Amino acid sequence: MTGKEVRLRRIFRGGRSFISALDYGGFMGPAPGIDDPRVIVRQVVDGGADAILANPGIARSEWATYAGRCGLIVRLTGGATRYSPDMSYHTLVCSVEQAVALGADAVCIMVLVGAGEEQLMFENMAKVTSEASRLGLPVLAEVIPADMNMNHDPECIAVCARVGYELGADFIKTYYTGAGFERIVRACNVPVVIAGGPRATDPVTMAKEAIAAGASGIAFGRNVFQAPDPEAMARELRNVVHGEGREEGALR
Repeated sequence: MTGKEVRLRRIFRGGRSFISALDYGGFMGPAPGIDDPRVIVRQVVDGGADAILANPGIARSEWATYAGRCGLIVRLTGGATRYSPDMSYHTLVCSVEQAVALGADAVCIMVLVGAGEEQLMFENMAKVTSEASRLGLPVLAEVIPADMNMNHDPECIAVCARVGYELGADFIKTYYTGAGFERIVRACNVPVVIAGGPRATDPVTMAKEAIAAGASGIAFGRNVFQAPDPEAMARELRNVVHGEGREEGALR
């Protein structure tokens, strides 16, 4: 067993994972639901998240709440805010070594497929996967369309997921497409977790459908931290992901 496998098992329990994505503030600032990091981290951890996805600042300041209770995925890319004329280009803002120093179980990079700087983002991904592999650290590649109108297009998402897998990611975060999602998962021999995106009318149903279609989990942000009761929503989503009486098993 390698260090990478050890860390993946901290995130994927029984082969599935409920990841609470709390990195939204790195792009949008103190948005509703994450305006108090101490409160929301405590709520999702108490709700049973298997891991949190966070920027370095929250990872550093809130360690006492999550350490020993759930995994940590540190986002390495960002550098674009809602005031940027081009939010589709994400550059490296944290190193793999910094993430390791923070206690990360995995690191996350973002690539927006179809953006003008797509090649540069894939180049950053190559650098990260190489360095992370040397240190036994898993890489989560969040590969999504630059054009939001393509977020749920099966052909575009199939390319996003497969390219992330082909270029060395250990697990993939992308959007759920509904029809055709089984084929997308089948074409990637690494776990695929779905992104929540904007608040869904029924995130629980979306999670159930994605799991049934072969997703290895979910990585929801706004659908949890902007819920009326984030802790209750986290608990419900965890139950959907893991189910009742699910036995421990290996990753896909």
